[in-house]
Amino acid sequence: MSSKSFEQRLEKVYKKYQHSELENRLNDVAQTMEETVLQRVLAEEFLHTDIEIDERAKEAVEDAKAHLNDGDLDSLSEEIEELEQMVDEEERKVDNRIQEARISMSKKMNGMQRLNQRVERVSEIKLESIASLLDDWNWKEQVYRNDDAAIETLKDRSREYGSDMRRFYEEAKADLFGPYKDTPLEGIVDGLLDDERFALDDLSDAQLQQLRDSDLEEHVELSLS
Repeated sequence: MSSKSFEQRLEKVYKKYQHSELENRLNDVAQTMEETVLQRVLAEEFLHTDIEIDERAKEAVEDAKAHLNDGDLDSLSEEIEELEQMVDEEERKVDNRIQEARISMSKKMNGMQRLNQRVERVSEIKLESIASLLDDWNWKEQVYRNDDAAIETLKDRSREYGSDMRRFYEEAKADLFGPYKDTPLEGIVDGLLDDERFALDDLSDAQLQQLRDSDLEEHVELSLS
């Protein structure tokens, strides 16, 4: 075998290895970008967040895919590291914002569950499904369904799932708050869901009477401060 032939074969092997490595890295980046987009859609519906994803990151992923499809490995090799950093930054931004919203909503949800244990107005299964999503953020199984769905279909599923879970939350909240809405107890119950503590001196006569007449009376605890 001539030296030139050996070098050509070696170059071919290297190109194949380079293509495989870059393809794997790009697939990871593209998957991260896709999941970040889907989480953003879900969070907007469920958590009522407002998160922007840099359009340049999305465009850069598509450009990188074009480089791979065109066999332009040199350009892809030059851009892949910066692309990974860009997409990771967008993922962190979205994750952090969602985490903040989840923590805030979880506090209210925990209070709703405690209140429901006392008054039993809402299905525990419904409350647990909402709490599970907030605690574990287990959304993928509801969006990825073992099919090769296009991104727009996945976004529709994320949007629908987020909308359904928000509706469950609002319905549960309405069922729990219904008897107290527009009464002197509305502010108290809302505060109790956030673990606020009230002194008797802070309550008006109307609030005390409403509390005595409500289904919360037997669950009120007195403590010395």
